[in-house]
Amino acid sequence: MVAIYIAQSVLGIALFFIFRHFSRVYRRNFLYSWALSWLLFAASVCLLAFITFQLDGKPSNYLPSLFATFGHLTFTYLQVFLLLTGVYEFITGVKLRANFYRGCIALILVLATLSTILFSTELTNSNERYFLRIGLRNLIVALSFVIAGITIAIKVYRQSGVGYKILIASLILYGISQAYYFWVVIAYIVQWKVEFPSFFGITDLLLMASMGMGLIIWMLEDERERLNKTNRELDSFLYSTSHDLRAPIASILGLANLARLEMTEKKGLELVGMMEERVKKLDDVISDILNLSKSKNATVKMEMISFDQLIDDVVADLKFAKNAHSIRLIYDRSPQNTIVSDVGLLKTVIGNLFSNSVKYHRITQQDPFIKVLFRIQNKSVIIELEDNGQGIRAESVSRIFDMFYRASTESNGTGLGLYIVKEALNKLNGRIEVRSKVNVGTTFVITLPQIN
Repeated sequence: MVAIYIAQSVLGIALFFIFRHFSRVYRRNFLYSWALSWLLFAASVCLLAFITFQLDGKPSNYLPSLFATFGHLTFTYLQVFLLLTGVYEFITGVKLRANFYRGCIALILVLATLSTILFSTELTNSNERYFLRIGLRNLIVALSFVIAGITIAIKVYRQSGVGYKILIASLILYGISQAYYFWVVIAYIVQWKVEFPSFFGITDLLLMASMGMGLIIWMLEDERERLNKTNRELDSFLYSTSHDLRAPIASILGLANLARLEMTEKKGLELVGMMEERVKKLDDVISDILNLSKSKNATVKMEMISFDQLIDDVVADLKFAKNAHSIRLIYDRSPQNTIVSDVGLLKTVIGNLFSNSVKYHRITQQDPFIKVLFRIQNKSVIIELEDNGQGIRAESVSRIFDMFYRASTESNGTGLGLYIVKEALNKLNGRIEVRSKVNVGTTFVITLPQIN
């Protein structure tokens, strides 16, 4: 029995550190109150072990027995108070006022003192002392844990998550186990024939460990939900802000075009051209942000796609891009080149890769080209895009899919294109690999699942 008490006190200290850690990380007052309650539980159980081991058979008015009983009862009452305080803080989000807090602690000390006096008086027999030391503790703890579990369950019954359920179930079951121990004490006092439970303490240890696990899962689930909510709000803000910025940018570009038509001075035309170039770059950044937001929030809609038609659409979108007309497209068209995928996401992937190939090509060489291969292999669709452009340095290949990363200081891109490609492929359960050599060219290999 003493070993069980020691194990419970050690686990109580462990729960104190777990609850305190999460109270600091997530700034939750109720978790700190619960952390203190477990520390007091550990102290209470330690004193109970001391009473059981050292004071068994000693007179009730024996001085160490009095101090141990007073400490045990005080820590038990304080544990219950802090447990219920944490429940109150969880429900209301408000800390108890300091005066009320101090008043409750004073009342607890008075109750513990009165209980200790009753325990030590000559008028109290051994059964009554047994009830004061063990039975009363079990009763108070049982009621407090059941109340705590039910109250939290009422508060969060509409919320999903496993952590809440584990914690609530553990609190209630722990309270029920203490109620059972209280019944055993009563049965012993009234001299009913009842065997002392062989699982004494083991159930408590398992339920305490379950409370700690439930709290950890609960906090992780809660943090994930908060992050998801923040991400949704950020995506919405980026989309709406970027969309609103496009209208004034279009107006500025229109005014710059009118200014070019009206101006004849060479220096003025040069300045207008520089301004137009900067505004177009800003428009590219906003367009990429919009595309990123759309791809992240898009609902994947699978449908049969003609890859020939997709290539035609991508080429049409880029036909006015600088130097696009000078690059030869190599692609074997075939009615069999079909894939079941999301047309918007797949077009985003192929479009961004084509755009990069055009933007970073070597136009001055003899035969600039972009070669596209489409094949089905082992229930997967393999799409290869090869060019003989500038290529990518070996040290940059592993980072080209990072957000805002630009492989070259001469790049005038936003650093979002390939990141958008990676995000879109993640939604399509696909992957992408790259092989590149400077001044030789780059090959992107896309692998997508073939859905029949």
